[in-house]
Amino acid sequence: MRNILRVVVVAAAVLLMLSASALAQTQITIGASTNGTVEFTPSGSNSIMSFTGSCGGSSCVAGDAYIGSNVGTYEMWITGNNPILSPSGTPNIYAVNMNGGTMNFSFSVGTSTFAGTIQLTTLSNTSAPEFIGTLTVSSSTGIFAALWKAGSIVPLDFTISMSPGSPSIGGTTVATGTISSGEITGGTPAPEPASIALIGSGLLAIGGFVKRRMRK
Repeated sequence: MRNILRVVVVAAAVLLMLSASALAQTQITIGASTNGTVEFTPSGSNSIMSFTGSCGGSSCVAGDAYIGSNVGTYEMWITGNNPILSPSGTPNIYAVNMNGGTMNFSFSVGTSTFAGTIQLTTLSNTSAPEFIGTLTVSSSTGIFAALWKAGSIVPLDFTISMSPGSPSIGGTTVATGTISSGEITGGTPAPEPASIALIGSGLLAIGGFVKRRMRK
């Protein structure tokens, strides 16, 4: 009986791993930006954030991003006014005012596309400054379509790697850096039919095995 229980536990663990694999790829990982820099220009006690590259727009950064084992190119650009960073009253924490502008995001893997607009809320101004905010999905096709529906609002964050010799954000001179990493989460997966069938057949096999052993 003990051996039967061991077999059942192992088989159940394998099925759980298969199920987890079927539910994977619900996060977009933002890689280091290779086109453009992020600038922070002093304006009184505040700082104005901008991008310097040229890709999706005149104020843009771009690089590689990943979803599961798939790699593609992301672009992040600002249209209209640039965001304003203001001291929040808490040390090293800045409040972000989008200032009426729009920060756009796009990511493509082959013919699959994902796009949305970013609403930044805070900046944690440490040695590796991190922005926290949300992304409102405007469109998703191909491998993205089942995970992020248009109109959904999902968490987003990205970290800045300050350029060598750059002053800190909030100083009296322009600070510069690049995006080093980030992520967009909140994808809602649906198991593929093949995965559901595999899990179901596995459970039936376990049930049949246990039934036969109990008869002996």
